[in-house]
Amino acid sequence: MLKTSSNSNDNNSYTLSMQKIIGKGYNNGWWTNCKARYRLYKGARNSKKTYNMLGQESINKILTQPLRNILIIRQTENSHKITTWNTILSLINQPDFRNPEISLSRFFKVNSVDKIITYIPTGQVIVFRGFDNADKLTSLKATVGFFTDVYIEEAFEIKDYDEFRKLDGSIRGKLPKGYFFQITFLFNAWNKEHWLYDKFFKGNLEDDYQELLLNDYMDYHDPNYIGDYGKGLYLHISTYKVNEFRDTNIYDLAMDNLRIKAPEIYKVEALGMWGVVGDRLYPEWNDSLIAEPQKIMLTRFGRYAIGIDTGLSDATKNKTSKSATTMVLSGLTWDRKRIIATDEYYHSNAVKKKTEPEIMQEIINALKMWQIKYQSHQDLMKGQVFVYVDSADIGFREGLEYLARQNNMYNFVFLGSTKYPISRRVYFIRVLMAHGNYLVSSLCPNLIREHKTAVSGEKGEIRLIGDDHTQDAMEYSWSSYVNELQLWHTIKI
Repeated sequence: MLKTSSNSNDNNSYTLSMQKIIGKGYNNGWWTNCKARYRLYKGARNSKKTYNMLGQESINKILTQPLRNILIIRQTENSHKITTWNTILSLINQPDFRNPEISLSRFFKVNSVDKIITYIPTGQVIVFRGFDNADKLTSLKATVGFFTDVYIEEAFEIKDYDEFRKLDGSIRGKLPKGYFFQITFLFNAWNKEHWLYDKFFKGNLEDDYQELLLNDYMDYHDPNYIGDYGKGLYLHISTYKVNEFRDTNIYDLAMDNLRIKAPEIYKVEALGMWGVVGDRLYPEWNDSLIAEPQKIMLTRFGRYAIGIDTGLSDATKNKTSKSATTMVLSGLTWDRKRIIATDEYYHSNAVKKKTEPEIMQEIINALKMWQIKYQSHQDLMKGQVFVYVDSADIGFREGLEYLARQNNMYNFVFLGSTKYPISRRVYFIRVLMAHGNYLVSSLCPNLIREHKTAVSGEKGEIRLIGDDHTQDAMEYSWSSYVNELQLWHTIKI
């Protein structure tokens, strides 16, 4: 049980049951039961690990030990916005959705600019930072107490073990009695070719398909483990069944379908297992997913969008198709079941050198051509046309908007791109491919080629960066409407 109030004389204290909130499967590793310095939660999607261990536990630590301060990390600081930041805020505003009258918001001050949440009664903080520059993380100092806890969300994105060691080494010092340091990793696994497996899981807790089929989770605890900078190791592998709050009618049916149609994806998505390293990133891709333009012209779309990946930053570094600027037109079918790539533009400076203004003009010409090509289609290129341009290249987006206005293309709206983490993008498209709900027009030869040839990296990279610009453009487009896709709601992204 947890009690909290704004001061010792406040009779309106609130009582929360942590057991009731977190549910089953996470008691053994909960911080009051496990003081291991290193805890790793590898699990399926929708298995509560972020909600419980990063969300509920972080707040619980702050409320119960007045010298604890918490650092929450993702690979890039911007990626906190729609994930960890919202998780913590939602729990502060409504810690138990079954008791909406209980709220901790009165006790916390939120600084959305600096990404700091302060517990007002004591001055303790929860700080959100990116792993882009590990050196900056090591210099953080707490005003009150100590930075005792680090949570690394999507830890699989952290590629360099030596960079992690810098952070690990900075979390040290003499603490008062009853306090200890703790570093918690949370991630969905891609493959074993990653230091997280080699350094922690190997020989300690290996995947067991049969056991994970029958049980909600597997775990391992070695309190005597000696790491580089501390003692104790706890490992946890969770399946989707650990989440008793899921909609069993819908979600379990989706997982059963996934087990039948895409068993390798099922092992990762549903059981939390390490993915199998193979030659192909999209083994579910096959030629039956290639659609002819005539068929697409007869297809009704509920939504459509255009994505642009500039690739210009690669032009001076690479001499292959890596330096490509691409554009993809895609749509969501009227029944909200399929995503279809209908057309593409592709230019590589490695093939023919062009200036940025020349490429911009070519894209504008391609958009005008698409208006003519699809004028007989009932949906495509009708009404407002939303174009999502690589958010890293603001100047390119502004240049396109200027050219569009010069050409009286006032119905075109140019926006910065958004996209989900690459592991989620890849796995979701693989699921759609397995269900036959992801089609690519034969007018998109470069997107087809990239799907056929895409591979993962030898150092654990989900998709080897380089010849993937058309895939990026496609992902920029469907990210804008994918929340309307039926499968999006049954397979948690």
